[in-house]
Amino acid sequence: MKKLNILLLAALLTAGSSWAERREPYSGSRIFWDTSSEVTVFDSGNYARMIELQDGRLLAVSEGGGGIQVSYSTNKGRSWSSPERIVASPSQVFYAVPDVIQLADGTIIIGFNPRPQEPYSSDRLFGIRSMRSTDNGATWGEVTYVYDAKETFSDGCWEPAFLELPSGEVQCYFANEGEYTSSSEQCISMCRSFDKGQSWSEPVKVCFRAGSRDGMPVPLLLKDQSEIVVIIEDNGWPGRGNFAATTVRTTLEDNWTSGYVDANSPMRDMIFETVPPVGEVSAAPYIRMLPWGETIASFQGNKGRSGVTDLQYFDMFVYVGDERARNFKAGSTPFALGLDQHSIWNSVSVIEDSVVVAVGSIGNPNKSNHVNIMKGYPKRRAVAAYCNTIEVDAARGANETWTTASADQLMMGHVTGNRTTADFAWDNEYLYMTARVVDRNLVNTGIDNDGVYFYLDADNVSDTEPVEGMYSFFFDADGTVDFRRGNAGRWVTDDNSGDIKYAIDIKSMYYDLEVAIPWSLLGKSGAPVGDRMAMALEIVNKEEYVRESEVIPDVDNDASWTWLEFRLLPGGGSGIAEEAATIGNSDAVVAVKDGSIVVKCDTPIDRASIYTFEGKIIYDQSCGLTTQVIPLPAIAGGGILRLLMKDGRSVTKKIVF
Repeated sequence: MKKLNILLLAALLTAGSSWAERREPYSGSRIFWDTSSEVTVFDSGNYARMIELQDGRLLAVSEGGGGIQVSYSTNKGRSWSSPERIVASPSQVFYAVPDVIQLADGTIIIGFNPRPQEPYSSDRLFGIRSMRSTDNGATWGEVTYVYDAKETFSDGCWEPAFLELPSGEVQCYFANEGEYTSSSEQCISMCRSFDKGQSWSEPVKVCFRAGSRDGMPVPLLLKDQSEIVVIIEDNGWPGRGNFAATTVRTTLEDNWTSGYVDANSPMRDMIFETVPPVGEVSAAPYIRMLPWGETIASFQGNKGRSGVTDLQYFDMFVYVGDERARNFKAGSTPFALGLDQHSIWNSVSVIEDSVVVAVGSIGNPNKSNHVNIMKGYPKRRAVAAYCNTIEVDAARGANETWTTASADQLMMGHVTGNRTTADFAWDNEYLYMTARVVDRNLVNTGIDNDGVYFYLDADNVSDTEPVEGMYSFFFDADGTVDFRRGNAGRWVTDDNSGDIKYAIDIKSMYYDLEVAIPWSLLGKSGAPVGDRMAMALEIVNKEEYVRESEVIPDVDNDASWTWLEFRLLPGGGSGIAEEAATIGNSDAVVAVKDGSIVVKCDTPIDRASIYTFEGKIIYDQSCGLTTQVIPLPAIAGGGILRLLMKDGRSVTKKIVF
């Protein structure tokens, strides 16, 4: 029997893993950070928050400069005005932790937290204050009282954050120790305003965990307006002993009138789809929502920073949640700092309909901070457009048409430090990929070089391990290709890579690569237009003694169910088919009137293209808004309208001119 068991084990090892199984494909957006967009907003500051104003400008606010300071951007964050101090901290009081909101009527409210300094005095209290501007920030009104706690640090109040309800009610949430003068406990309180922030009600208690410190609240109204969700830091979860990002909630109808959320309430949850290990901190959270309802949360944490418990060594993390502000996953570190720096007291913002902006207070531990931002692009899907003009020479010719105008559909590099852009295209014979990798120290002369992995699940097997239908390509910076196929749980080398076209062009600061993979090598008789596939990328950066790699958030390179959905957009003369797709919660509305094609969607449009029925492109334009007006093409009959959405999804419509 023992000999038989050994033989069976040997057979299993030879055949590969028997645990492979099909899984439901990953759903939800991943954020692709553009490292080239990192900009300093405040040379000195903390607790920065940012919003997009109704006139299109960005407004950032932080503590610093001897009080509360603001700065504006007229070009979506590429540059910023000199900081303007709108209120100065008085003697022996520090004005801290501002938050900002623009109401539906255009009123801008900034709140902040007076913090008395020692020696404490009963005439100087910890409190919450606000200021209003009714002229788009040109001038600011007087400081308005919201709430006062006690005069000592141990009995203070902290961190205001605002929410406007559909009724016009404005709410100011804050952490409050003023009720607990004989303990170190803390609750979340909220004051209401019914006159656009000119006056405020007495506080109501939103949540409280006995013996603990609910803190740093940020409110959000879900897209369907069914619930008010408040993200907090909660250090009372049993067995953890550290802060964990948590949500508490109430229905909009109830609006906190039925009492507060206690420790055992079903309205209190940790935010994560998978609960982090004990010891992982997720403190100082912030939350915002994408136009189609998915939610974005940030926090300061120590994941991956071995042994770190001091917040002065924390980094900023950003996670993506669902439309209920639950099941947060796809975590990433936009600034990806080493232990010699931190990013703390962070926030996130959503601008231009769908661009996520990370706002971090960055500096060296125990030294002053500056405030930087970085833009990220949430995507659920990668796509490839039809193109029959690509020459695989790594030159990116002027006549080559990739799916995005700058061939930068996917952006990576926040981990390796090597900014990478990638894009795709197809014709009836090949799948094309291009990438540009910024690398100032290229390694391509050894056995373990720089390069780019491209993974493709061509048959949508959506498996937990490498199986038939999954393919791995490593495009080595030395100009060679390592081609492997999935087989019974393993990657098996395939020497049949001669039909793959691969070119690399190495410059002093970067390298470009272009690739053409025959559909026949993937078992296809032609381009699988309309079929779901999945893909993944890995960027490899080799230094002298260190090999570092970066993958798409939540991707396991061996498990294609975790990969990014990948589709070919209809086009060319290969039988353009109308694709049944949903954008956000509803389909696109397309109307032809007054000499134009008017397109309205719930989700922002990244690019709109029109093809003739024969596949010739006659219109191609980037957008960025939820509505686009297209001049009617000067041809008769009609064509195919293709919309590429900001989150990677696409839809194709047959239209008649």
